[in-house]
Parts: sequence; C-alpha cells; structure tokens
Amino acid sequence: MMGLGVFCVVAGTGLAAASLWALRYRALLEGMGGCLFLAGLGFAGADLALAS
Repeated sequence: MMGLGVFCVVAGTGLAAASLWALRYRALLEGMGGCLFLAGLGFAGADLALAS
C-alpha cells in the first residue's frame, strides 16, 4: 500500500505541475492532482498505521 501511496503522491504532483503549462485544462488538472495527492497521503498514512 505504501507503493500505491507514493505513486499517487508523485502522479498528483505531476498533474498539478502540468497545470502550469496547460492553461485550458488548469482547473481540471489541479483538481485531479490534488485528489491524487491527498489519496496518496491517505494510503501511505494507512500503511504506516497498520504496520505499527
């Protein structure tokens, strides 16, 4: 689950960064990137909580 969390954080950051160049889809990319970033933090946090 940690791998999925790291992937979501990286993908979310990439989408949010891509929104700087794709002005037409900026709101969509920022929303999707933010959701993926938060989901990644949740997955990584859940993995750490379940491991302890």
